[in-house]
Amino acid sequence: MAKGVRGRSGRGHTAIGTFATGTVSLYLKNHRDLQTMKDFSCTRIREGLATDVLRFSGASAVAELVLMHADQGCRPDLFEAIESGLDTLESADSAQGPTAALSGVWRITRVLGFEPQLKTCIRCELQFIEDEVGRFDFPAGGIACLECSQNVDGPRIGPGARLQITQLVQGRIDDTIDHPKKHLAVLSQFLNYHVVSRPLKSLEFIQRLLPEDVEQQ
Repeated sequence: MAKGVRGRSGRGHTAIGTFATGTVSLYLKNHRDLQTMKDFSCTRIREGLATDVLRFSGASAVAELVLMHADQGCRPDLFEAIESGLDTLESADSAQGPTAALSGVWRITRVLGFEPQLKTCIRCELQFIEDEVGRFDFPAGGIACLECSQNVDGPRIGPGARLQITQLVQGRIDDTIDHPKKHLAVLSQFLNYHVVSRPLKSLEFIQRLLPEDVEQQ
């Protein structure tokens, strides 16, 4: 419970805002699920997320995933992943916006314990060779090699896409990814199989924002 927090934040500190970071002081009472907030000392406002609808939607997807799946225990690693994802979304240039949004959600997925298997075949466990093409086996939770994926309905994943997904899962946005809409479809299907009970509305909204992928000839 945070009465009047939008107008002020106690002791003259900046008011709390969406995706802000700070220190909360509570009137903590044992055996109660609902606590009363005394004040909030804001350290990061992240107003830049509100200047672009894709940035804001990416931040919303990170928050939606955490709220849907994370428990109430202390998780410093999860907090760090959230902070890093939001900061990256705010600082990324417009061309990196889709990459930053995908990376933020993939990194949260990994920290929650649902990292996809990308370096070796999800079925035979053999390591992929450099130029090998496989398919994403969503029920199994990773990429299957060409031989093992003959009955797999998932999308084809070449070496370039496999490397890009690996970087996204690690929270890296070194390069702008190819075909962001296809990457978003892979992420959404993986989450639906392994992490969430229903599709994330934020990702569905981002899907409508992204332009159609253009195939290179």
